[in-house]
Amino acid sequence: MIDALGEAVAGHVVERLLTRLGAALVFAVGGALAWLSAHGGWGRLVAVGEQVAGLPTLVVMALVAALLAVAFAGTTLVRLLTRPVLRFLEGYWTWPLQPLRVWLVKRERSRRTALEKELRTVALRGERSRQGRPEQLLHRIPADPWLMPTRLGNMLRAAETRPHGKYGLDAVALWPHLWLVLPEQARLDLGAARAALDRAVATAIWALAFLPFGFWSPWALVAGLVPVVFVVRLWIPHRAARYADMLEAAYDMYRRRLYEQVRWPLPTDPDDERVQGERLTTYLVRGLVGSAPVFEERAS
Repeated sequence: MIDALGEAVAGHVVERLLTRLGAALVFAVGGALAWLSAHGGWGRLVAVGEQVAGLPTLVVMALVAALLAVAFAGTTLVRLLTRPVLRFLEGYWTWPLQPLRVWLVKRERSRRTALEKELRTVALRGERSRQGRPEQLLHRIPADPWLMPTRLGNMLRAAETRPHGKYGLDAVALWPHLWLVLPEQARLDLGAARAALDRAVATAIWALAFLPFGFWSPWALVAGLVPVVFVVRLWIPHRAARYADMLEAAYDMYRRRLYEQVRWPLPTDPDDERVQGERLTTYLVRGLVGSAPVFEERAS
């Protein structure tokens, strides 16, 4: 039984290592293959394998440990780069890209104006079957003050700002508060959606880092460039759309819990909710003075 338990624990550890370090190990193997293609190919690989097989066991274990340490360091570095790279893809640029950002924001503004015109036109014609496309695209574009230069940035910014337009709530400022009152399943779903988005960004980073191996082998350029284009153009937007929908839905479905948790009077109608939402945001972010509103006592 003890042996079986030990095998189970060891298997679990190996599984976690492969899950966490899998991308780094694939990257290392690909880099090694690129190097071998320019330094003797299969024959060199066989010779290296024979040399390693002849080394003492402790030396081999030390080499494996060093490889795992390098893989862990690479994984940690990519994880640290994930958020800055995502923000760059969203369009949070400063000089020298600021002029490009201004131009792209103007282009996104024109695209929004064109979609609004198309939606009005089909609505006036009564062509309800054609309203879906412009409505869906407009749903991914925020209001003018919050426009971003990239479609990915607009997609996430729309989800972050729409709760303010609908409920008067600052979604970014109040996110830690809402997170604490979400049901466990909602938190798990949101966490999974965000983790999936982060993994997609990390994949793009690994693929981009693979490009320098093209110095040894041209196929490494293809093996790196194709995934970068695919991930940035398709995979990241798909994952971002899922996360954006989940973020907006969290406010749609659970904002009442936020009111109840701080004993704030519940809004009576949509107009009142926008007013109360702005006041609640101010209260939780900066605080209020005075005797209004009167906190409500609710049965626990």
